[in-house]
Amino acid sequence: MPDLSLAELGVPAVLVGAILVIAMATLMLHLLFPPTKRSRRMGLHIKRIRCPFCDQNLVRVERRGVSVESCPHCQGVWLSRDKLEQIIN
Repeated sequence: MPDLSLAELGVPAVLVGAILVIAMATLMLHLLFPPTKRSRRMGLHIKRIRCPFCDQNLVRVERRGVSVESCPHCQGVWLSRDKLEQIIN
């Protein structure tokens, strides 16, 4: 099979450029903010929010149908006032 360029296959150069930009941005995000082993295993990758007490990464858990952040090290639970009211009601 002869070597064909993307242009010869009918792929617009703008599309190729956009795909490359997205791929590079994804790579940069993973290098700057790598998912933790636990979050990969549990499928719970969230922004790197740190526990105010023990400085460990928080993980997202669900309590009574409301998503809150919990510390796996000290068992602290962190949530906003709105989420607390949802849990209580």
